[in-house]
Amino acid sequence: MGLEIERENFSEDDFQRYSRRLFECLKALKRQIREPGFGLAPGKIGAELESYLVDPEGQVLPINRDIIQRANNPRLTVELNKFNLEINFDPIVLSAYAFSEMEAQMDQNLADLRRVAAGLGAEVVPIGILPTLEGRHLSRDFMTDAIRYRVLSDTLRRMRGEDFRIQINGVDELSLVCDHVALEGANTSFQFHMMVPPSDFADLFNAIQLTTPLVLAVSANSPLLLDKLLWDETRIALFKQSIDSRHTRAVQWHQPSRVSFGHGWVREDAYELFAESVALYAPIFPLLSAQNPLRALDSGQVPGLDELVLHTGTTWPWNRPVYSAAEGGHLRVEMRSLPAGPTNRDMCAGAALAVGLAWGLKSQIRELLAVMPFRFAEHNFYRAAQHGLSAELVWTEPKRHKAVAVSVLALLDSLLPVAEQGLRSLGLAETEIKTYLGVIERRLQQRKNGAIWQKHTLAHFERRHNRHRACRQMFALYQQQQLSGLPLCDWDWL
Repeated sequence: MGLEIERENFSEDDFQRYSRRLFECLKALKRQIREPGFGLAPGKIGAELESYLVDPEGQVLPINRDIIQRANNPRLTVELNKFNLEINFDPIVLSAYAFSEMEAQMDQNLADLRRVAAGLGAEVVPIGILPTLEGRHLSRDFMTDAIRYRVLSDTLRRMRGEDFRIQINGVDELSLVCDHVALEGANTSFQFHMMVPPSDFADLFNAIQLTTPLVLAVSANSPLLLDKLLWDETRIALFKQSIDSRHTRAVQWHQPSRVSFGHGWVREDAYELFAESVALYAPIFPLLSAQNPLRALDSGQVPGLDELVLHTGTTWPWNRPVYSAAEGGHLRVEMRSLPAGPTNRDMCAGAALAVGLAWGLKSQIRELLAVMPFRFAEHNFYRAAQHGLSAELVWTEPKRHKAVAVSVLALLDSLLPVAEQGLRSLGLAETEIKTYLGVIERRLQQRKNGAIWQKHTLAHFERRHNRHRACRQMFALYQQQQLSGLPLCDWDWL
């Protein structure tokens, strides 16, 4: 969705030609990923970080284009709303000190960005949802003026046939109606990418799906929206509902949401997920590239599959397959559910846990899935988003004869050695493993994630102030602690 487009109107012929090209892309991909040598470049990791722009009082500043223009940094890009922007970090080879390298790169880029922002009276804050956000900030006036966002908003609204409706029940209840997608811009995330060998794709993707609820629970950092205490990771519910294009009067079949946890375990390879995306979701941007993918493949070129890449960029599964023509062509998994913040070390620790669990469980994942229906994993994902470290998840094991409810704390504690082994199998240094999984271990010991810290701190300030004022004071302390660079497990309780 970082694509710049110049057209707002498309004909039926545009969509028909685009659909034909999508199927050509699928044919090319099916051939390509099964060719010997495809996707065997050295494995890398990468990330994108979305952040809020606020003034010294903690109120949003709609100046993302001004900051990007002054920074002159190609890694920066605008986001849906004018008070958010995104940093795209350089890929890093997955080797001994990969996560330290990622953290150092994040530190440097954020420091540079903060210096530029300070010159415009702004502060840059990675946080899942800004606690000081007000309803007036989620209007069309605050949407970034880009054709792609206007087309996206209008097309999804037209597909739906009525306004978008938000209904989230937590400690409090939030109910909203709007005719645009600006509400989605309240979410900021840390999107982590991992290159995956084609032969391992199914097992690794399934392992990521199985364990995403665990990583989400320990990483939750979004308990507040518009002064309401909702889910520990409110982003999950808000994102799904704020761009839900399903026609509410379509009663003949259950339409799939463009934002989903998925529709089942991968059986053979990545092709299934790309084909599913084309089959289930109507195109939004029917833009054709000059390259015919099948002809490119026949002539020995690596096809860009531009139409397929664009289409999958307009569907938002929480774990998404990504194709790239770089380095001879490769596949990645993009993990999209983790929130921005609290600190760079915390985000890298969550990524390290996700990678370690996926590789640690890869060899036994088929046994686990034989006794783990996909609907259990989907159930776990939403329970983890709602309750964070207080969640109870459904779990089964090959040696058990029934599904049981297990606390996410107990599950994470039992699987930390598996994550350690997974990182060790990738060649990570022992000090690296101890540094990043040590952050996770201390969080479990303290029963603390970003959402718990925010709620605890908010309750402290609410003893003397109303909710709105308490949110501002809590956020000010969050900023102070974040800038200290200390991971969340070293933040004090009030």
